[in-house]
Amino acid sequence: MKRIFILFLFSILSFSTLFANSGPGYKIRVKLENYASNELIIGFHYGEKQYVKDTATLGADGFFTFEADTLFPPGVYLLVLKPDNNFIQILLDDKNQQITVTTDAKDSVNKMKVKGSLDNEVFYEYLGYLNKQRPIADTLRAQLSRAKGNVADSTRIANKILDIDKSVKKTQQDLIAKYPNSMAAKIVKAAIEPEVPEFKGVEKEVAKKKFYWIREHFFDNIDIADPAMLRSPVLHSKVDYYITKLTPQHPDTVNAALDYLFQKMQGKFNGENYKYYLIHFLNHYAKSNIVGFDACYVHIANEYYCKGQAAWTKKEDLEKICDNARRLEPILIGKIAPNITVMDRNNHPSALWDVDADYTVLFFWATDCGHCKKAAPHMVEFAKKFKDRGVKVFAVCTGVVTSKEESNTPEKVHESCWKGLAEKEFSDELFFNTYDPYIRSRYKMVYDVQTTPQIFILNRNHEILMKRIGGEQLGEVMEQVMKFQEEKKKGK
Repeated sequence: MKRIFILFLFSILSFSTLFANSGPGYKIRVKLENYASNELIIGFHYGEKQYVKDTATLGADGFFTFEADTLFPPGVYLLVLKPDNNFIQILLDDKNQQITVTTDAKDSVNKMKVKGSLDNEVFYEYLGYLNKQRPIADTLRAQLSRAKGNVADSTRIANKILDIDKSVKKTQQDLIAKYPNSMAAKIVKAAIEPEVPEFKGVEKEVAKKKFYWIREHFFDNIDIADPAMLRSPVLHSKVDYYITKLTPQHPDTVNAALDYLFQKMQGKFNGENYKYYLIHFLNHYAKSNIVGFDACYVHIANEYYCKGQAAWTKKEDLEKICDNARRLEPILIGKIAPNITVMDRNNHPSALWDVDADYTVLFFWATDCGHCKKAAPHMVEFAKKFKDRGVKVFAVCTGVVTSKEESNTPEKVHESCWKGLAEKEFSDELFFNTYDPYIRSRYKMVYDVQTTPQIFILNRNHEILMKRIGGEQLGEVMEQVMKFQEEKKKGK
């Protein structure tokens, strides 16, 4: 939805802000075997993406050296290898960033040697352990697949796999217990899913209990307010999964989940994660093509931006965001559609709310609109199919009078609209055909008609049931809407 104002993340969160930590500075020296390029890039995770921070050239001592007087913010950083952009991960805490890394570009985990960083020593010892266990587990799983039907062999192999899982869990727990405040422990712990307890009862009820338990405890092993997690590959995937998979996809439920996340991210550390995700989700729902989810944009704008909870936002940007929210709120799904009074073919007033029908399809179209031309036969077919089923189409031609162009006089607009009706077969038998050449009804602002065609489905009480759908989809959507409304009446 391009009509909604979008904030550009790095115009708000500048690189100077991201890398403003004071301290003795960082000095990261890297020596790579089996690496042909004389350039090495250091980058960083940030939310859902990765960014480049600096480039170093190979020195006479055989090392790539990254050096500055400031500290990197803590997180997982990437040594990006040319030309294929493979990378080696290094952990940086918020104190000591004077480290030396020596490894093999083709076997970075097993050949890794680190001086000056216990965090990275611990982390790579753990990764090396996983590298040794993985092929053993893969071999056992392949054997288990081949052993189907042989109970004894299957049991024996399954127990061996279970032993490996137990060993991995113990290694993780030992690392976390021994180095509880380290970056390595934070990353390892964050990747561990909380263990779901056993629930008793009917299968359907047990599944429901498990789902709600997972939702409630999903972030037990990660502090989602910690900026170090924002600069890791862990946080964003968990936040995204929580919103898109663990939250029922209804705007009200999603809004409640967003509020929960924002609350957990506020007030701790420097609020950077709150700031990042407030911008991220505002942009995400501004661009969403899923019908009805503009309600999430409106919610974030009204509850956070327009209430002073996004103090970093420039005044002109804030005004645009809040203006968008004000325009969109009256036409959200579930709201009562604003009444408009427009003119019929004979220039007599015709009000939207005067339509006597179980369902009204409000249809804005333009005579010079290519998409309207494509939608026209679908609209005619729809009107014929549903005219005896309590559905009426209220069509508004969006031609307007302009004082600067002779081609847009009242007479010309009238002629253009009704000539267009004939061309598209929008007969008065099938449609309530209207126009508003002077836009006295303010329909363009009231219904946010910035492009055409625009279609809204209303019930008898003028409640908006569906919107932003194409003419070719209208028949199918209408069937679903009617079915849902009938089931709703029956209390299903």
